Amino acid sequence: MSSDPAAARRIVVTGMGVVSPLGLTLDAFWNACVNRVSGVRPYEVGGSEPIPISCAAPVDLFTGDIADFGELEGTLKKDIRKSLKLMSREIQMGVASAQRALADALVHPGDLDPARTGVSYGSDYIITTIAEISEGVRSCLTESGFDASLWPSRGMTKMTPLWQLKFLTNMITSHLSILNQFRGPGCNVTNRESSICALIGEAVEIIRRGRTDVMVVGATGSRLHPLRIVSALRNESAVSGSDLPPEEQSRPYDPRRCGAVLGEGAAALVIEDLDHALKRGAPVYAEILGGANSAVLTPKPDPATGRYFEFESFENLEESMRLSLEQLQKKVGLPLEKVGHINAQGASTKISDAAESAAIRRVFGSAADTVPVTTIKGHTGNSGAGGDAADLIASILALKNGELFPILNNTDDDPACPILPVRTSGIPAGDSFIKTGIHPFGQTSALWVSRWKS
Repeated sequence: MSSDPAAARRIVVTGMGVVSPLGLTLDAFWNACVNRVSGVRPYEVGGSEPIPISCAAPVDLFTGDIADFGELEGTLKKDIRKSLKLMSREIQMGVASAQRALADALVHPGDLDPARTGVSYGSDYIITTIAEISEGVRSCLTESGFDASLWPSRGMTKMTPLWQLKFLTNMITSHLSILNQFRGPGCNVTNRESSICALIGEAVEIIRRGRTDVMVVGATGSRLHPLRIVSALRNESAVSGSDLPPEEQSRPYDPRRCGAVLGEGAAALVIEDLDHALKRGAPVYAEILGGANSAVLTPKPDPATGRYFEFESFENLEESMRLSLEQLQKKVGLPLEKVGHINAQGASTKISDAAESAAIRRVFGSAADTVPVTTIKGHTGNSGAGGDAADLIASILALKNGELFPILNNTDDDPACPILPVRTSGIPAGDSFIKTGIHPFGQTSALWVSRWKS
């Protein structure tokens, strides 16, 4: 372990909550993971000529009704219900997952010291709905099309006064802090899939420095807004026009993978100082040993437009992931042979999966032949920030239950992915795991989590 005196303060996970196409409870979520249940369904985007795609979304499970937020006490339930009109779907899912995590951690209103409890939440960027702006846009239309110069005088006046608050990414942290009266450090990042590991790594340091006792950390994301879908289909490696059934289209590390299936969801964890957790009788799921993150960004201009807009550069992603893993190993100070498994990004894209696998091989060396790799992306597709938070929770549950969940739809080895994917049930989870996260622009993060031993 690290010789840093602050590292002597042990940080543990005491509560978890999910909003996922696999379920809203930890039991339902875990059972779907181990029983190979897919959350991917057919989906159509558009009006008169809809675009058929596959997606993974908790549409029937999470409607934004107050009942979706779990067991809530009277005043808190009333306050959340009043706040719902100021929340986009992503924010609603984020708040719901965090409230479920707090309930799972046996936290009741007034239990925690407000000044020593903080909130850190990650997300994708959040886009306004078309319905919210349609009247304003129509008022700015002229014979030649949309006139942006008319927006201040005509368009903006058609918007509801609190419109923007529904779509600001920092409002998740804000709502959770206000609703629960937490006044400790607050943080928000929009690093998509790399958000959760980076945030938890920072939250661990905040607690170790003695600034707080408890941090609520999570991430949310939806890639199913019509504009987000169009952007993903045009600019990213998203599945489109596959002849495979929807439930077979997300294929992490498989040679037949043809892109990411889009999804949505959220997940949150309560992490706290071990002594504080034991004193209040909280359940303990696992121990966080440390986190690290890196970025290697060398954008290249699009030859057609000259704009700097690049997704999934193999060299960037491999180098960035390598740096994150090496930094993490140095910070935690344990040999990589101690890792029971790796919970990897597994976005199911040709470049990202190969780059991540290459980085794992470079850092782990021959140990990569024996350390199993898993991910829930075959079950849930890629929902951005929220998906990797749920992936993290799946591996913590694997530590608790002693076995790993198979990667759904991974059936064959790909020479471009020199790792050991989990394909069968009953493989031991080990005593610790590393979780990785990759933003396709080149930001990466990694987190080392251990089974808690008293």
